[in-house]
Amino acid sequence: MHSSWRLTLLCFFLLVAVAAPQAAHAGLEWKTLDKVELAEQALDVTASFDGKLIFTLTPKAILVYATEENRFIDHIPVAPGYTRIAFSHEERLILSAADPARLEIIQYDRVYDINITDRPFKGTADAKVTLVVFDDYQ
Repeated sequence: MHSSWRLTLLCFFLLVAVAAPQAAHAGLEWKTLDKVELAEQALDVTASFDGKLIFTLTPKAILVYATEENRFIDHIPVAPGYTRIAFSHEERLILSAADPARLEIIQYDRVYDINITDRPFKGTADAKVTLVVFDDYQ
């Protein structure tokens, strides 16, 4: 009787040891994609939802970095005092300042330069506005 109790207890501990969930340790793989030198101190950083643009708030401007081009493509001047930046829907940036307490909401649109050199056109070559028609979708 005494040995059957020990055998039952041993089977119980073996069953618990085998059936208990094992702890899994997750790791992390990473690599540096780019390093960018800034001329001014970065106060805050945010990115567009698709990750194609990175906005860096500095004391005087928002620097706009295009990740696909690996370069700064523009800057947006800002008034002094803003210390935080956040990306919102519909291409909007939200700036916040603590003293004096204020918000500024900026909407931006991406503008693309299209090389039309040696392309057929109507009108004068130095026109202020150019309409480009894409009719060959190959």
